[in-house]
Amino acid sequence: MHPLIEILNGRGFRRLSICCLLVGLTLPLVSCSPSSKPRLRPTTTAVTISATQELLLRAMEDLHRLSEFDREQALVKIAYDLNRWLTKQEHDPAWEPDPMTARLPREFRDSDLLDDVGNWTFSIDDVRVMQEATLLRDLSSWVSKLPTEARLKPWLDGKESTLGDLEREKLEIAERLFDWTVRNIQLQMTPPYPDDSVAPSAGGEQSRAKRVPPPQLAIPGPGYRFPPWEILQYGYGDALQRSRIFIELARQQGIDVVYLALPGNTVPPRPRAWLTAAVVGGELYLFDCELGLPIPGPNGDGIATLSEVLDGPELIAALEVDGQPYRFAHKDLKELLALLDVAPANLSQRMRRVQDNLAGDERTILAVAPAQIAERVKGLRGITNAVMWSVPFETIWFQAAMKKLISTNREVAAGYYQAVGIFQTRGPLTQGRQLHLQGQFERQVEGREGAKGCYMQARVPTAAIDQITTSKEVQEAMGLVRGTNEGDFVWQTRVASSYMLATQAKQHATYWLGLSHFESGNHEAAATWLRERTIEATPDGPWNAGARYNLARTYEAQGKYDEARELYAEDESPQSYGNHLRAKLLKQWAKGA
Repeated sequence: MHPLIEILNGRGFRRLSICCLLVGLTLPLVSCSPSSKPRLRPTTTAVTISATQELLLRAMEDLHRLSEFDREQALVKIAYDLNRWLTKQEHDPAWEPDPMTARLPREFRDSDLLDDVGNWTFSIDDVRVMQEATLLRDLSSWVSKLPTEARLKPWLDGKESTLGDLEREKLEIAERLFDWTVRNIQLQMTPPYPDDSVAPSAGGEQSRAKRVPPPQLAIPGPGYRFPPWEILQYGYGDALQRSRIFIELARQQGIDVVYLALPGNTVPPRPRAWLTAAVVGGELYLFDCELGLPIPGPNGDGIATLSEVLDGPELIAALEVDGQPYRFAHKDLKELLALLDVAPANLSQRMRRVQDNLAGDERTILAVAPAQIAERVKGLRGITNAVMWSVPFETIWFQAAMKKLISTNREVAAGYYQAVGIFQTRGPLTQGRQLHLQGQFERQVEGREGAKGCYMQARVPTAAIDQITTSKEVQEAMGLVRGTNEGDFVWQTRVASSYMLATQAKQHATYWLGLSHFESGNHEAAATWLRERTIEATPDGPWNAGARYNLARTYEAQGKYDEARELYAEDESPQSYGNHLRAKLLKQWAKGA
């Protein structure tokens, strides 16, 4: 069995036949389209917008509203508009790739990943990167304005004298972005990096130096199975994928976040991932996406800096839970690498040119200068070196290999669509998810549904779902009409696939409604959707771990600390260590509440 199938099957989705899964994506779902006309930008304002600039603004607007269109067609149109705009821009003949690209491992330098960094043309892949950045921009914009956890407020207020207003605000925003990421990206187990022995060498040679990297063979590994925009859409990821979301959300808010790692002890050496660190006020503040917690500072207060951890072994010792030590000891932290999350497209001059032409609400970070970040980070205490992280490059390899594998391997295609096929539709679930990530939860003034309304539309009544396979009336209501020449097998598998998709849509929508109410400050409704309609309704459902964690967070917000501690202490999910630690810390936090 291909390794990907084992991972996908582990998510607990209903297993159906291969044919069922492949035809199931044609299931029509209830529309959640806006009732108003799309917003058009004025051609004249206080300052006249040129026709050339209008091309860029239209492309950015389409990226913002991508869920309303046929995705692939929209990407082509956006690339066309961007390239028309780019023809009117001047290319800098003195431009050169960032010097840190020359220090990438040979396997990346010798590949084609960097071939188009100097090109003066936008590809469809570029547009996908821009769409991802636009989504991260929209998400980070509203999340950065959420209230800060009450327990951290006094500690942050005490930082004004040492950080200053601007740096203190950066730290506060970083905490909000981290907290949102932990609450909204359900943690999966982080797989180990695949053994190189499973990757055949190019041309059949046995030299390890010429072995094909596992991501190029679609063999799953840590951090690279999905790009950030898919992680956001699906709502789950391993610790490295979670970390990428936090890093890139912070980037859109002008905050440098790096991934700290210990030097590798394997051949070839691979850095051992530790945690993310926000660069604020000349210090590295530590946020652990695997724990789901910042590292507490001295006396359990606030967020520890790397300097404080290096000076205080007791801070790592305090992370012990039920006699089990934290995954790294203080003595392990003598040498640390700062890994920089930079994708090839972020290195191009064309992305920099777009970024420089965007302002106000359209301002989007598309270009990254890793050498400048490295220079800032390498001067900080405890950091021995800063290098570009391999995961963004491995993600591109894996995505390309998966696309090819899905087209040739029916078993892999079945597992893939079983897990994420529901997101290939343009029904109310996917539109609701887009609005959710944009922070648009309620019905809009112009009559457009918000995320909550779309999610409600995606929740087909259980009685109807149960009758999909037997009731002609329900089938017709779902848009399932048997073709004149459609055989029994194809029809039955199509019906079974519709059952699966309707079930998945309801499970996703129900859980995300709970999160939507939490974000809106309606904790009573959040508790009901998470406890009764997610955990109790589907105890073995795909969102049980996230629902239990967010229900506990809801109880915390309501001051029900004993109920919250009980949920954390009983947790057996991939985040169990961090949740058990939170239960331990909650005793201390409750005293100060």
